[in-house]
Amino acid sequence: MKDADDWIDDVFAAGGDRETLDRLYDEWANDYDQHIWASGNPYIAIAVGMVGRYVGDFASPILDAGCGTGNMAQVLHQMGYQRLDGLDPSGGMLEIARRKGFYNSLHQLALGSEVDLPKAHYDAIVALGVLTVGHAPPESLDGLLTLLKPGGPLVFSLSELAYEQGGFKERMEALEKEGKWALLERSSLFRTYPFSQREAHIYHWVFVYRKC
Repeated sequence: MKDADDWIDDVFAAGGDRETLDRLYDEWANDYDQHIWASGNPYIAIAVGMVGRYVGDFASPILDAGCGTGNMAQVLHQMGYQRLDGLDPSGGMLEIARRKGFYNSLHQLALGSEVDLPKAHYDAIVALGVLTVGHAPPESLDGLLTLLKPGGPLVFSLSELAYEQGGFKERMEALEKEGKWALLERSSLFRTYPFSQREAHIYHWVFVYRKC
């Protein structure tokens, strides 16, 4: 039986191939929650705290982009947020998320420069564990911004590797120079999988940008 490290290794080994990634996440879906919570990854706690700082209305429509099995929405729902939508390319992950009953709607979509959802619809967007090498390109930031209302926060996690070597640093700087968003907050750098035997070298931030 695979443990979390085995699945993470397989995901990285997919090299960004969409079909392979979707198959892996479909197969991982039933054990995903147990593995993610057991990994010690703090990004859900950090992101929920940031949503609480910048989204004061519990009735605000929020998009959980790359929602997986719905761990982020579960905590947001428990905090009182009522209007949660999710998107993810994995049908297996979405089926687990659907069973939890926290989402108003779920969409089987991948992130990119265009996302087939209503423009300027959401008061806030969260994207955790999805903006990374091989999963969603840097241009996904543009696609997410089109879905966000002006003034709304985009809360997302990003690994140090993706930021430095995956083109995200350059795209983030370009969006700031173009006046499309402004930085509100960045967390301290933290270990993504602190309890992992093989992946403890990976580090992440959580960023918050406001759409201009």
